[in-house]
Order: sequence, then C-alpha cells, then structure tokens
Amino acid sequence: MNVGDTLLYLAAILSIATFALGVSRSPGLARWLKPAYVATTACLTLAFVYLLYAFLAHRFEFSYVASYSSRDLPLGYLVSSLWAGQEGTFLLWAFLGSILGLFLLRSNGPLTRWVIAYFMITQFFLVLLLLVRSPFAMSLDIPPDGRGLNPLLQDPWMVIHPPIVFLGYAALAIPFAYALAALTTRKFDEFTAQVFPWVGFSVMSLGAGIFIGAFWAYEVLGWGGYWGWDPVENSSLIPWLTALAMLHGLILFRMQPKLLKTNIGLALVSYLLVVYGTFLTRSGVLADFSVHSFTDLGINGYLIVYMIGATILSMVALITRTRGVPTVPISRAVNSREFGLVFGLLLLVMTSALVLIGTSAPLLTKIGGQPANVAMSYYNMISIPMGIFIALTLTISPFLIFGLTPWRELYRNVFPSLMCAIGVAVVAIFLGVVDVFHLLIVVGATGALVSNLIALIRFSEWKLPRMAGHMTHFGFAIMLLGILGSSGYSVSKRLSLEPSQPQEAFGYDVTFNRKVEGHRETEGYFDLTLAKGSTTIGARPKLYYSDYTNSEMRNPHIVTGLIQDIYLAPMDFREGEAGNFVELVKGTSKTVGDWTLTFRRFAMDSHDTTGAMTVSVEIGAARGTDTLTIMPSMASGAAGMTPVPAQIPGTEIQVSLAGMKVESQTIRLAVDNPHKPMGGSGGVLTIDLATKPLVSLVWAGVIIITFGSLLSFWRRWREAEIS
Repeated sequence: MNVGDTLLYLAAILSIATFALGVSRSPGLARWLKPAYVATTACLTLAFVYLLYAFLAHRFEFSYVASYSSRDLPLGYLVSSLWAGQEGTFLLWAFLGSILGLFLLRSNGPLTRWVIAYFMITQFFLVLLLLVRSPFAMSLDIPPDGRGLNPLLQDPWMVIHPPIVFLGYAALAIPFAYALAALTTRKFDEFTAQVFPWVGFSVMSLGAGIFIGAFWAYEVLGWGGYWGWDPVENSSLIPWLTALAMLHGLILFRMQPKLLKTNIGLALVSYLLVVYGTFLTRSGVLADFSVHSFTDLGINGYLIVYMIGATILSMVALITRTRGVPTVPISRAVNSREFGLVFGLLLLVMTSALVLIGTSAPLLTKIGGQPANVAMSYYNMISIPMGIFIALTLTISPFLIFGLTPWRELYRNVFPSLMCAIGVAVVAIFLGVVDVFHLLIVVGATGALVSNLIALIRFSEWKLPRMAGHMTHFGFAIMLLGILGSSGYSVSKRLSLEPSQPQEAFGYDVTFNRKVEGHRETEGYFDLTLAKGSTTIGARPKLYYSDYTNSEMRNPHIVTGLIQDIYLAPMDFREGEAGNFVELVKGTSKTVGDWTLTFRRFAMDSHDTTGAMTVSVEIGAARGTDTLTIMPSMASGAAGMTPVPAQIPGTEIQVSLAGMKVESQTIRLAVDNPHKPMGGSGGVLTIDLATKPLVSLVWAGVIIITFGSLLSFWRRWREAEIS
C-alpha cells in the first residue's frame, strides 16, 4: 500500500471515529471530537498534496497521473490535471469540504458536535468512493510519458471552474448537517442563526462556478452558446436554485418566524440534489445523452445506496422531529413583502423541479421501455415563463414592506419602472421584437432593473452590505436581457472560404489568408481577416484533430463588442488541390472572377436507354445585370461517375461538378477560366459566422450577481459572528 492509499484509509477510520465522538453522550469522549476532526482533515490534506506532488513530479506509475497529464504540460495545466478525472474530483471535493469544516470547530454552540458528526457522514461517503476508485492506484507498466490532458481543459477558466463548483458542493453539505442536527436536538433557533452564512456562501460559490463554466463554453467549445441544458450543467443549476430559494426563506425567517420547516427541508433537499446530480453524471447512466457525462467506474452501487440512505434519513427526521413545531400562516396579501419573498421562493423551487424532471427524463422513460431525452424546446417552454414571473416579481418586490404596503404608495413607487419598461418594449418592437413572450421578458427585465436601481439608491444608504439583495436582482435583470438578445436574436451565416477570396457577411469582408501550423496540435490556427471600412480585425479560430479524444476539436474566435459579438467558429477544412474549386451549400453564393455562382437546387436524376444515371445541379451565374442558368452534372458509366461540365454562355468558363453531399445539401464545383486562372487552392475553410446581440449584458449581469452574492455572504457572516 502506497502513501496516498494509506492516508485515505486513515481518513476513513478517523471520519468514523469523529462521527462516533459527535454522537457520544460521554463528556470525556466529546473533548476528542475536534482533535479527531483535525486529524481527518490532515489526512485528506496530505493525500491531496501527495497527489499534486505526483502530478508535478510526473509519477506515471500512478495510473491516474499517467491518464491525465504529460511532461510537456505547463505548470498551471499540470496542477489542474489533478481534477481532470473522477478520482481527482472526488479527492478535491473531500479536501475542500474538510477545510470548510474547520470553520465549524470555531463554534461551541449546542449543535456543534451534532453538526460535525453529520458532516462527517458526507465526508466518509467521498472517502469511501476514493477507496473504491483510488487516484493512487498503481500500474506495473510505467509509460515514459503520460497520455496528456484533454485539449478542451487546457484553458485558464477550467483551472478555476471545477474547484469553485466543488467548493459550492462541499458548502451545501454544511446546511444539510445543520438541518439534521437541529432535527435531532430540536434546537431550531440555533439552526436559523448559524446556517445563514453557509447558505450564502454555497449560493455565491456554486453560482460563480456555473457562470464561469458558461463563459468557458462560450469561449472555447465553438458551438455558439453558453448554456445547452446538458445534464452536467443542470446538475449544478438544480441545487443552486433550491439553495437560492432557501436563502430567501431564511431572509423571511429573520424578519418573522415563518417557513421553519420549509427552510430545513430545502437545506436537506439541496444537498440530496447534489448527490443525485453526482449519480446522474458520474455513474454512466446518461452517457448517451450528455457530452460531458463520465463513464461508470464501478461506483454506481455505492452512489445509489448512499443516495437512498441519505434521503430516507432526511425524510424520516423531517417528518418525525418537526411534529409539534408550530406552523405560522403566511400572508396572502400580494402587497406585502412577505408574499413577495414566498412567491419568489416558490418560483425558484418550481424552476428547479421542472429542470430536474427534464434532466431525469432518460431514467424516467427507461422505466417504460426505451430511454429518451427531452427536447431543447422543453427547457425553453419552462424557463421563459419562469423568467417572466421572476422578473415581474422583482419589479414590485423592492417597494414592498412587511405588513401591508398601501396600494397608492406601491403604485407611485412602481410607476417609473413600468413607464421605463413600456418605453423599452416600444423600442424593442421597432427593432424587430414581436414575439409576445419576448416582449414580456423585456418588460419584466427592464422593470426589475429600474426598480432595483431605485432601491439601491434609496434604501442602501450607500453601505455595501445593504446593497447585496438589490444588486443581485439588478444583475439578474441585466443578464435576462442579455440572454434574450443573444439567444433569441442571434443570426448565423455559413461561409466556404478559399485563400485571398473575401466574402461578405454582416457588413464584414471575411478573408481566409492561410493555415498556420503549430508545434503542438492545439497551437495551429487559421489566419483570417474581417474588414469593415477602414477597420481590419484579425481572427485566429482553431480546428484540429485530437489524438486524446479521437475527434475533431474546434475553438472559435470572438470579436467582442458592447452591442454584439461576432462569433466565428470553424466547421470544416478541406486541404487544397490543383485547380479552381468552389464549395457551396444550397442557397449560398460565391464570387469567382467576374461571376457570382449560386447553388439553387439538385435536379432530378435521369436514366438514358443504357441505364446510365445523370445527376445535375442548377447553378445561377450572375454578372452585372446578366443572370444565367447552367446545369453541370455527373454521369455514371463503366469508370464510375464522370463530370459533365457546363459552359457559361458567351464565355470560355466551364463549371464542373467535382463532388456533392446530398445529406448536407453541399456541392463542390471546379471552375476552369483560361483567361483568369485563380491558381492552386490553399484549401477550403468552412466557417459559421454569427452575431450575438447583447451577449455583453450576460457577462455584466453574472459579474454583478456574483458580487452581490459575495456582499450577501459577507453581511450574513458578520451577523452570525455578532450574534
């Protein structure tokens, strides 16, 4: 047994001992609780450091190190290789959780020993998975170099994204432990006083991780978006929404002693959803439905047993230990702040539940037979109405007070927001926004933006901690407008580019200059130029075949702007051949010399008396005011398919059909012009060029949300320390 595995076994034994000390009634044993926890943390920390050393020292006798690193990786990516696979992420998760748990030791309240005991259950679960699938497993066949790191993970954002997400996961285990401790002891006041900052911290860290992941997807993956409703994306979004709902429930409880059972239930459910998301994405059950899902490593049984056990424990404790707890009725007056908080909480929980159903669809449908995933339209169908309701709620809620807000005062306060919202909606209509739901999003988001801006100025007294809530809601409104613009009104155009032959798209002359080879597969790029008037912008998208993934990889180039981004993603590259070639998708045009060729359609196949088949394409040829039609074709014969060229009338230019892809409606033409030869082609680069209106608002919004969440955590942490 090597050092790493020894440390993991010690951590498992110490975590069991810590749990036993936490639930012990003996005062003599209880004093060993904190030292036992510190010892457990020390073992996990040393195991984490040892694995990090193994990566830095290229200890390829460890199979995990050999699978996810190589000698030529830069230091930053060598470090991030540690959490590139399942085993490393579980160790990262356990390590971060153990560090967070040290802050629990500072408290000497009546819940402390129970909180630590229940928290150790969550830690033991992770250590158990590490013992089943150890990152310190060794191989007798030691390779001279490692396999390397997935090129998609060789990005600065992916160095910090996983640690932040797993920090959020680890943090959600603490409200879970507090909830079970409160149910065990029935000391509910202690729960609400101590759990608040931990919920704020988990919302801040998990939210930041989600936003960073979205930005990484937009910048690196090349599919043109930042959120694809993939199960791995949803697995972090779902518990974040319930944690956010719990945060609003705790705010209400601070003001009025209501929603106690709801808050405890959300603390339990949020962590259970983390475990369920781990099962979905790391058990291999969604391998056919998620591009990010991990394969099964033999831990399915452990995940299922723990998930069922933790759920039963939580539900039994919640049902049996809250008997006798008074349920304080919630005001149904819509002009009260209490109603606004409860309604917002319900919207967040409903959104989380609906996303959970969509994400779980392959499992649910498998019960009835063939597993199937929901369509993207399902998520649009639920997210658009929920976004509208949340935005409209945020338009009114800043002006609500506890008790009853006078209707006249509420109307007077909301009136400027409504006028601004209607004004922006009118402008949006003139800009082409005619969809009713989209206009409602514009109205709701603008109203929420103005209302929370007014509230920031009027109610915060310019003290940062008091700005947290309104700032977060202000950021959400900005983000919502950005999502609508960038997702609902993005326009794309596909271009097939040959060297030094510009094509126009969205007011830019796009020119493919050359293909630049790199020393490593990730370093090569295509050199392009986007010209508009006197402005010239260089672009360097990447498209390469990765031996690591055995697939083609693409990295986009993004021309960022305040109003919109120009998103350039390479789709295909065909090496050059002798002659003059033009690749066209049905409905697109390409200028060759003085002529513009347009691929209109495939003609009907025909057979002559010998049985030979002819396939023709209809090409429009335009020059000035002249518009002609030519029909180059291919005829089958003993030698296979032979091109039959068509001549542009009045010229010596011949156009031949050199290739075709009927399924993608693409053809390749060979153009022979003896008077204006184009020379040998350097290859054909196919790109997708898209506009992304207002995408800058998405990133501005998430930055403001994250900063507001940080202020909220800071405020609640200070309040907990004072109390």
